[in-house]
Amino acid sequence: MSRITLIICGLAVLAAVAVPLQSFYDERYDSSMADAADHISFILDEFWASEADTLTLRGWEILPSADCSIEIDGHNLTVHLKDRSYRSLISHDIGKIIIGHGSIVTVSKP
Repeated sequence: MSRITLIICGLAVLAAVAVPLQSFYDERYDSSMADAADHISFILDEFWASEADTLTLRGWEILPSADCSIEIDGHNLTVHLKDRSYRSLISHDIGKIIIGHGSIVTVSKP
């Protein structure tokens, strides 16, 4: 009987720890994806500040995973991952661009 009680108490403690731990990992993942969106925006802003005329973006080099995509619409950059979206702003209007993991897109200054 004491073993059964010990197992039940152990499962209760494990369940009490597992829920906050999962929440911590979800918040950490969201923060990481938001940082990725900000980093891509930074790359585009630095391109506009540079003397280069064109920038080639390869999806597999800038996206954090194969199931992500980027949608740029004017000043808004959105990284999509399944049912979640992470937004960032770009200083210059780039137009409408969609970049998948296997895509190669060239951005040119006017």
